[in-house]
Amino acid sequence: MTFPNRFAGRAAIITGGASGIGLHAARRFIAEGARVRLWDANGERIEAARAELGAMASGAIVNVADPDAVEAAAADAEAALGKIDILVCSAGIAGLNKNVVDYPTDEWRRVLDINLNGLFYCNRAVARRMIAKSYGRIVNVASIAGKEGNPT
Repeated sequence: MTFPNRFAGRAAIITGGASGIGLHAARRFIAEGARVRLWDANGERIEAARAELGAMASGAIVNVADPDAVEAAAADAEAALGKIDILVCSAGIAGLNKNVVDYPTDEWRRVLDINLNGLFYCNRAVARRMIAKSYGRIVNVASIAGKEGNPT
């Protein structure tokens, strides 16, 4: 059940927004009147999602594990949307499916950089802007579904 116009006039950033939970969230926000900015690491998926979602969606390739990239993307999203009311953090990766004794250290760092540090960087960058406007909602989502090493 959708609630038409519940998010009319609202602007949302959705990390991992070009697939999975993020794309489903984008569909719902748009159906309820919000404009959305999709952040994803995959440019082709962003374009496919934008084509599906229409004029209420825009997107940017963002490496959420890079704090400088996240800060720049937040500033860009705020300029493009006029404000940021909602942040849905759904970017994440499952990592390799290996026994701990065989798990590569670099892969472990990559999983933590995206799933943990990326979440922190996105929340920090966007929350600052929400505080300045005296309004904001943040939802952090996690899932282990998905193909090995691919964003979920």
